[in-house]
Amino acid sequence: MSLKSKEITALLAVLALTGAGSVSAETPVYTLKGITVTANRQAERLQDVPANVQVVTEKDIQKRNVQNTAQAVAMVTGVSASQSVEGTVNLRGYDSPNILVLVDGQPMNTAWNGDVDWNMIPVENIRKIEVVSGGQSALYGGRAVGGVINIMTKTQKQDGLHGSATVSYGSNATVNQNYNVGFKKDKFDFGAFYGSMNTHGWKDYDVSVRGSGKAKGYDSDAEGNAIIGNRGSKKVLNESFGFNMGYSFNDSQKLTYKYTHSIYDWKYEDPISYIKGNGRWKGKIGENQMRYSPSNFLAARGWRAYNLHSLTYNDKDNGIHAHFGLTDYYKDGFTSPVDVYPEKNFDGSGKKTSYPSKSWNFDLNKRWILGAHTVLFGGSYTEDKFSETIENNVYDWKSWNGASDGIDQRLGGKDKSYALYLQDKWAVSQKLTAYIGGRYDHYKKYDGYSQYRGKNEKDFDSSSYDKFSPKLSLDYAFNENTNAYVSYGRSFNPPILYQVYRYSDKENSIYIPKKGSSSIYIPNPGLKPETTDTWELGLKKKIANKTDIHADVFYAKTKDYIGSAVDTGKVKQYQNQGDAKTHGFEISLNQHHSDAWTSYINYTWQTGKVEGEKNYDIPRHLLHLGTTYSKNPWTVNLDGMFISDRTEAGEESGHFKARDAYFLMNLSTNYQFNKNFGIQFAVNNLFDREYYDEDISNNHYYIGDGRTYTLTARYSF
Repeated sequence: MSLKSKEITALLAVLALTGAGSVSAETPVYTLKGITVTANRQAERLQDVPANVQVVTEKDIQKRNVQNTAQAVAMVTGVSASQSVEGTVNLRGYDSPNILVLVDGQPMNTAWNGDVDWNMIPVENIRKIEVVSGGQSALYGGRAVGGVINIMTKTQKQDGLHGSATVSYGSNATVNQNYNVGFKKDKFDFGAFYGSMNTHGWKDYDVSVRGSGKAKGYDSDAEGNAIIGNRGSKKVLNESFGFNMGYSFNDSQKLTYKYTHSIYDWKYEDPISYIKGNGRWKGKIGENQMRYSPSNFLAARGWRAYNLHSLTYNDKDNGIHAHFGLTDYYKDGFTSPVDVYPEKNFDGSGKKTSYPSKSWNFDLNKRWILGAHTVLFGGSYTEDKFSETIENNVYDWKSWNGASDGIDQRLGGKDKSYALYLQDKWAVSQKLTAYIGGRYDHYKKYDGYSQYRGKNEKDFDSSSYDKFSPKLSLDYAFNENTNAYVSYGRSFNPPILYQVYRYSDKENSIYIPKKGSSSIYIPNPGLKPETTDTWELGLKKKIANKTDIHADVFYAKTKDYIGSAVDTGKVKQYQNQGDAKTHGFEISLNQHHSDAWTSYINYTWQTGKVEGEKNYDIPRHLLHLGTTYSKNPWTVNLDGMFISDRTEAGEESGHFKARDAYFLMNLSTNYQFNKNFGIQFAVNNLFDREYYDEDISNNHYYIGDGRTYTLTARYSF
């Protein structure tokens, strides 16, 4: 859809009245002030770090109508997040499997497919998010190709008993509840939280018949297929709870344990058919007279649940950090309809696919200060495993624990890696600082298997490889307020277990592929990791403590790129497909006009190719701008976001499954009655724009939501 110029003009006019730029020191997501611990695994001023590092704080989240963690991350330059209920994140053209996402030091990328479910990270329990753009494998190993997103949750800092309660109600019958309580006395601190989100009403998915062609009297999707209905209202339930406890041996040494349990279930209800008469739910349509059935109007029902354990030891004086963690997705999968009956509320049989996974992580490092050198040395061990089961005939497709004819296929596999890393922060002179380092990883994938009912188990070959990821960065401080930097780093991304061990044969597959395609998957234990070289040149500038400017250019080249499974027409297999490239530039401008008024703008231009062909998943233009007024008791934020067209060649714009350009504006107004109690009223998609988009990581197309309203109350003590 075309961008309405008057909408951008309106927001630019607001900025013009307040001056050009970005947010205040009070809103550190857009400012270079502050401290980061993620970029180089040590506390440093953001101004001095030779990378694009941005911080989102608890206050930033509360000022806006942030519904999930993906929306919080999307505040920063170079990040786009889908507007769907799920929310997916893209950083410099990379999606979740190529971004290392940490919660309290523990990786959140699933061992099954490397994805991250952002709704399962309780946004109201977040203390701080640090986003480091660009390859970071020299310190963090695999996955850290597009960058590292480090999410730190709340711990009790003040003595005594403290807590908060946040409740909101909004459009689509969306109810959010979040409760936190914390206690600290002497050397011991404890905290607990509970959060839930329930939404029901967003009709976000049209039903089209693949290969049908257009039909007279019916709309069509971007691929030119007839739209015959809608899946109905999407219902999502997310619940999380957990606790943390810490013991401070002294002012330097502390041991902290954190636990989180989260569930996330989703489904569609009350499907709609646009077809009248006897063919309402079953028949043929379109130029090609393709068949449709009741199951076409339905969607899979999903279930996911995890337990997260994080144990951390810090010794600030001696520069020692140790972390052990477990991410256990003990329930992960979906059920899909096969034979269902509209007259019986679409009850019937279906298929169940379950793919639970576990990830263990241990990391230990120590820092020494040796004259002009700050040396960091560490080691880590990680282990992942997944086990998938497929039941082709479950009697009640709406139930996760329902009876079935039994398991038709089992498959799974494991991987593990050992690593050592070293970095030297060398103060070459008063103005020049060099970061020199690298990481050696030994990675092994093994114990891959597949077994069909009544057949012998197939065991797949193991393989291993060694990777060295070097890093060299230079930061030159012209003065206290101006820094320029240049950096080079090599990153690698090990193939996810699903890509390595996926297996199916024709006689056991119930999926009917499109013409010229195959439903037979064969494993590829020899699949090599992607290797990416990233170069970056940047400038950070402060002007009179009121203006912050950051600008950078980046270029990344990936070898042994792994994309969608290669389909020969007879079999499918994940393969290394050649080279991929991305490059672009980013600029952010942040202006603190007065104690009350701030404004911000950031822009990213980027593009990418895979084997010389355009990568349509990467938005070429990203723009984020807005202004904030904050004077007790009011805080008002007007925020706009633009994402450019990503519709592929040959597809029709302005239809479902298109990814046209769109611009959204959001308004949030906060009123603080006293230091303990405040309310917020927020309007998202202020101009009620119509648009279509896609969650890139899970290939879920959706209809953008219209104007929505949310009322929130917060109480703290």
